[in-house]
Amino acid sequence: MDKRKILVVDDDLLWHRLLRDLFAEMGYDVHCAATCRAGVRLAEMYKPDCILLDFHLEDGSAVDVCTALKYGAECPRFPVIVVSSDPTAEIIAYAECKADYFVLKGSRTMTELPRIVCAGRESLDQF
Repeated sequence: MDKRKILVVDDDLLWHRLLRDLFAEMGYDVHCAATCRAGVRLAEMYKPDCILLDFHLEDGSAVDVCTALKYGAECPRFPVIVVSSDPTAEIIAYAECKADYFVLKGSRTMTELPRIVCAGRESLDQF
């Protein structure tokens, strides 16, 4: 079985490092992008099993990434977890991005994300 892939789209390089280390230790192949454009390109290239997507990016928002992936040439199905320090982004994440989960960045993020990703992985393995 191929190694599971996660795409981290966040303009904060510290989050790249933290999430890459965390999920690589769990056996995932982790790819990182800092912009909407790079995130869409890497999602189309690597077809990740899950995307961890910051809501606010320097060249747009999670809405832009989700819209581009939804209407792109290939429309892969993978869980999208929007991660943001902006609590007001939650409603938009669910309504416009059709996010599977929203996680508020904070002290519990590094314990919450692995639990959510692993739960999503188990439900995907049933298909």
